[in-house]
Amino acid sequence: MKVVDVRSYAVRAEPAETYWGARAWSADHGSALVEYPPMERRRYVYSDTIDAVLVRVETSDGVVGWGEAKAPVGARATAAIIDDLIAPLAVGSRLDEIGRTWDRVYTGMRVRGHDSGFWLEALAGLDIALWDAFARTLDQPLHALLGGRYRDTLRLYASGVPAAPAGSGAGGQQAVRQEAERLRDLGYDAVKVAIGARPEDDIASVQTVRDVFGDQAAVYADAAGQYEVPQALRVGRALQEAGVGFFEMPLPPEDLDGYATLAARLDIPLALDSLATRHRALEFLRAGALRVLQPDVCRAGGITETMRIAALADAFGAQATPHVSIGSAVHWYASVQCATAMPNFAVLEHWIGTNPLTAVAPDAAAPIGGRCAVPRGAGLGITVDEDVVRTLTRRRP
Repeated sequence: MKVVDVRSYAVRAEPAETYWGARAWSADHGSALVEYPPMERRRYVYSDTIDAVLVRVETSDGVVGWGEAKAPVGARATAAIIDDLIAPLAVGSRLDEIGRTWDRVYTGMRVRGHDSGFWLEALAGLDIALWDAFARTLDQPLHALLGGRYRDTLRLYASGVPAAPAGSGAGGQQAVRQEAERLRDLGYDAVKVAIGARPEDDIASVQTVRDVFGDQAAVYADAAGQYEVPQALRVGRALQEAGVGFFEMPLPPEDLDGYATLAARLDIPLALDSLATRHRALEFLRAGALRVLQPDVCRAGGITETMRIAALADAFGAQATPHVSIGSAVHWYASVQCATAMPNFAVLEHWIGTNPLTAVAPDAAAPIGGRCAVPRGAGLGITVDEDVVRTLTRRRP
């Protein structure tokens, strides 16, 4: 059982609507800003298309596994890293030594400081594909190799509702209300609001969503690192009063001391989705800065490192709530397989937009009523259609 082939596919599809994160925080579509910090520190790069990099692994036994590297932008760069640097390290490795392969690839760029970003995302694509292939070789669902499932269905939160733009008044809140009502009517009992425009408008938007969903539903808020500490304290106290479940990324992820300050002065759990390794997660946990860790399986080094982060969080009494945003059906099902095997799992993020990259797996099942069944089939539990992948790829093989 050796790996004989690794190849990448940088896929792209036109969206049916602008991605909700871009509507909130992108330079082109983001909400109006009127307060400090300056715009240059609060606007992120988003693609106008839905992009990802799929990774195909084939073994000497003829088994094929699929993975995904998170690549909402710069997909061709991620694909080049896989083809030029990671594939030569993986070809010839044993399929039953995934941890050893992970260490070999991760260590390959340590002296250059590549412990997050494109390198870890590219490694994630390989790692997921190896786990998928190994589980298929054993004819087992992937979660069985991770210790087994803790639950048969997963609770989902709808992600997300952009807050009203700064200064938009009643009209902005009406738009928030309409979006929240649509999600409620779809059967969701958990939802996340994308905030970070201005504290007053953000607080009002969260309260609007809370009013629509009622006290029995779960409401979360994601600021995407838009605030500085005094603003985050002000908003966090208001979110506490509204019964918000967690406050995601209130500050830039570089500000460990700021997170520790907020955690010491707020009762609302703080969450963060940008931790790519267990080493960085350990820093936040030791500082008492987080109570909800959100490893993204396609960003945080794949299944191997995601499960390590979840186990570390569990040791500190923290929750693991996988982050899922832009990506294909491979991303979604890898997240589902991890979530069901995490004892400290609470809720799984679900992008509520129309996702054209779901087409890569014709047998992918859409969640119903804010719940997702855990698949019992081998590997990820889906069948990837390589012809569809080739159709969507930017680079023709």
